[in-house]
Amino acid sequence: MTSLRDDILAEHSKAQTLYIIQRIGDDATAFDELMQLFLHDDYRVTQRAAWPLSYCLEKHPEWAEAYLSELLRNLQKPGIHDAVKRNTVRALQTVPVPEELAGEAAEMLIQYIANPAEPLAVRCFSMTAFFNLAKKEADLLEELRLVVEDVLANETAGSLHARGKRVLKDIQKFKKNSFPTK
Repeated sequence: MTSLRDDILAEHSKAQTLYIIQRIGDDATAFDELMQLFLHDDYRVTQRAAWPLSYCLEKHPEWAEAYLSELLRNLQKPGIHDAVKRNTVRALQTVPVPEELAGEAAEMLIQYIANPAEPLAVRCFSMTAFFNLAKKEADLLEELRLVVEDVLANETAGSLHARGKRVLKDIQKFKKNSFPTK
């Protein structure tokens, strides 16, 4: 059997990504190997490991717990590939973020949302990830609302508008159900 690293380098395609996801399956040890490749290998391996990583974490969000701090630090590295950002933030949509890392994650996500230079997918995934973080605190929901409204007023990309409108609707619905007015 080839190594996971060799499989990652074999080709960059959806079929190969699905093969890697299937190879890892429900094996946390195999996921640990993927995570080490994602965080510590060369640029191309890191880039290609990002896609299967996000899908594995979507299926097993609990696997991120041991790596969440390192994943957030990884996002702060200068010059990281867009695939690394996109797939890390995609995973943050479903991964529970502990309170001690919530501030760091929220700050990074809000910067991604507000930055027009960021890829659209990173910005869209950041909106959802921030919304999920902000559900615990009305002030964060308000901050997200303001940033998303600003994005909608100043951006033209359809996918960004669709996600932004959905997040605004989710904020309104969540506030109504969770923070009733007196």
